[in-house]
Amino acid sequence: MGAPLPPPDEVRAAFSRLHARDGEAAVAYLHALGTASGYLKADAARAIRWTGESAYGTLECTINLAKPEKDPRAITAAASKGTPSPERMDDPASMRANAAAGAPPAHAKAAASEGRHPAAGRSRGPQCDLCWENEEFPGTPEHPAKPGLRIAAIELGGERWGLQFSPYAYFPEHCIALSAEHRPMKIDAACFERLLDFVDAFPFYFVGSNADLPIVGGSILSHDHFQGGRHVFPLMRAPIERAVALPGCPQVHGGVVRWPASVLRLISHDRNALARGAKRVLDAWQGFSFEPCGVRACGRDADGAPVRHNTLNPIVHRENGEYVLDLVLRNNRTDAAHPWGIFHPGEELHHIKKENIGLIEIMGLAVLPPRLARELPAVQDELACAAREGRTPQEVEARLLAREATAPHAPWAADVYARRAGEFDHETTTPSPCLAGGDVGGGALCPVMREEVALVFAAVLESTGVFKRDETGAAG
Repeated sequence: MGAPLPPPDEVRAAFSRLHARDGEAAVAYLHALGTASGYLKADAARAIRWTGESAYGTLECTINLAKPEKDPRAITAAASKGTPSPERMDDPASMRANAAAGAPPAHAKAAASEGRHPAAGRSRGPQCDLCWENEEFPGTPEHPAKPGLRIAAIELGGERWGLQFSPYAYFPEHCIALSAEHRPMKIDAACFERLLDFVDAFPFYFVGSNADLPIVGGSILSHDHFQGGRHVFPLMRAPIERAVALPGCPQVHGGVVRWPASVLRLISHDRNALARGAKRVLDAWQGFSFEPCGVRACGRDADGAPVRHNTLNPIVHRENGEYVLDLVLRNNRTDAAHPWGIFHPGEELHHIKKENIGLIEIMGLAVLPPRLARELPAVQDELACAAREGRTPQEVEARLLAREATAPHAPWAADVYARRAGEFDHETTTPSPCLAGGDVGGGALCPVMREEVALVFAAVLESTGVFKRDETGAAG
């Protein structure tokens, strides 16, 4: 731990040599560097995990202790500022040319010629947490240093991209592929080709993209990137419940997935046919409206300018020699009754989750805020005490509302108590240990609490579905 790392250029050269022979060895090398430096922390100390059953199968829940809770409105504001800043020395055309040639950006070349770090002298440092300039950046009050970060160079869609491992480690070997150019997220035909290139280069990983619009996108919309890793998500296990043919694409089969979000799955041995099918779905979806479900393809912003509402999350993995592409249909409309988003969790669910529902969660892995490590055990203790003393649900809700740590959960917890008071047995009548110690199994929460939080997460996922699982949704 804390071992010095080779310079970035040496790491990229070593990764390239290894990947030419064995992709598994290349990613193992990069991951080992991050672990040795301390940049990648042991999962047990950073997340609390459990699983819970739902109508859609087993869902995965985590309380991530390493990442602060983000307000979706702050994410939207950051996305609106995602264009290159005025002090940037690289124009987009030259950046693309340099990236294709494997050359560093202009500001990096200028810095190197002067014997300084590529990010030195720029008042705000790297433009975002994903930029390549984070490597060896010394840090400023506005932007932290990441001394353990190393990024390997890979090629996706004929462009120079980077590969790094995420310090948040939401799942095994959680990696990020990032464009060498700081440019906004974009879901288009080129995105599909880059995703397919990734799983050709690393067939043992899945890869997917957050959507390219606020509310339904991830926490960073200003830098084009993917997330991947060595994990089989609940969505990947979900079956197709209704076959759908794409006329003119006989090499592609698939259909509607049995999942709370609205998902089309395309499967093919032929990656070119799969990419054409995905483009066809995207083109149709971007222009599709269906008022009975609240789906409108476009609208107007506060200034009257046209805005697009429909986009999707594309997610690819290899299975039995085939490419499997899940396309999660997303819409980011708001209205007076749904200021957070018509297809965003309602405020009654915000006590558990109010952040954007991005790629990782749409696949069935809840990334819950660290405050729950303190709040949920406090709720559990109150319910266990109430069961022991025979309190009414109304009394329970009043007591929960009187405490800061439990007040946000009061209506939900009182409902849980009304339905399941008898299940808070002797094991839950003693104060729960603090979850912040990193209980990987979630054992500080009793089975009732774990199950009920998983059910809230299922409701969160249902809220994202543009076509609800009813007659109106089926018609749409």
